[in-house]
Amino acid sequence: MIVRVLLDATLAFLVGAAFRVGTLGVFARANGESVPGLLGQWDAQYYLAIAEYGYVAAPIATDVPVEQRTLAFFPGFPLLVRAVHDLSGLDYPAAAALVNVVAGVAMTAGAMMLARRLGADRWGRLGAGILVSAAPMSITFSMPYSEALFGALAFWALVALLDARWAWAAGLILLLGTTRLTAVALILVFALAVVLRARRDVRAWVCLALTPWSLLAYVAWASWHTREVGGYFGIQAQGWNSGVDGGVATARWVWEVLTTGSEGGYLLTVAVMLGAVVGLAAAWGRLPWEVWCFAALLMATVLLSDGIMHSRPRLLLPTVVVLLPWVLRGAVALPRWGRVLAAAAWVLFGAWYSAYMLAVFPWAI
Repeated sequence: MIVRVLLDATLAFLVGAAFRVGTLGVFARANGESVPGLLGQWDAQYYLAIAEYGYVAAPIATDVPVEQRTLAFFPGFPLLVRAVHDLSGLDYPAAAALVNVVAGVAMTAGAMMLARRLGADRWGRLGAGILVSAAPMSITFSMPYSEALFGALAFWALVALLDARWAWAAGLILLLGTTRLTAVALILVFALAVVLRARRDVRAWVCLALTPWSLLAYVAWASWHTREVGGYFGIQAQGWNSGVDGGVATARWVWEVLTTGSEGGYLLTVAVMLGAVVGLAAAWGRLPWEVWCFAALLMATVLLSDGIMHSRPRLLLPTVVVLLPWVLRGAVALPRWGRVLAAAAWVLFGAWYSAYMLAVFPWAI
């Protein structure tokens, strides 16, 4: 079974990635850009510079000491890129691409295994893989970003939690804590799982106790090196205006876009944000509570804070799992041609959305 899932995941991810990059090529040509230039912009420059030079020596032009920008990025992805570079001799962009191919396949396979836990047949599993790997802003799975790695670790950790494999879940979440702060969502889900399902299991509690330390260690280390500007959360606020405000900034921005906005990228961003919330509400009771709570907590960390609003579709990518119940229903109810058409439409929409936001929309994603 696992071999078939990995083969299907490899096919689904690679075909989708090739189509997205090809679509981006069309948009790049139409806008006088290059595909490598588009794939290497925004946060990609930080990840590649950290991988090659480290946090302090990264040659990035900033109006503050460079570590007050670079230390906002967790080390898991750039360390993997450096390791692949050192072992293979590939240049850093190629090493990052290889990391993302492996992580993207693993992420797709993780989504397919989640679908299997929901009783899906092969069509349902394929649908789950396509759902996750071809969502709006899935082009970031082919950029030097940590999205594919985060998704791979998160989905397999959820599989481990559903199976009550506490040690596996703890190890995966510990690794997840090296990728980004939103790993806290899965730490909380793990805690809930232990309280509700294994409160008398000492081993489960020990595994839970291990999960937050990578995240806490990095935040503490980054905060020590940037203590003069408020530590890790200070540089987030300074560089990206990021900070928890209960969703006030998000609600205000959405209202302004819907009532006065004319920028297409802003409207597409609002559509994803609202769609995620509606999907979450509709999925209540239709998903295992562990999966639903993960999506809910991840949405909360993204939507209840200030920051760069048009990066929200990227940050919300893992929450597309809330659509799994309808994908699995369609895999059963639709004829074969209907399944193929629905999958193709999703891949096409995700590729167009990704290319538009990267090649046409002028702001960071």
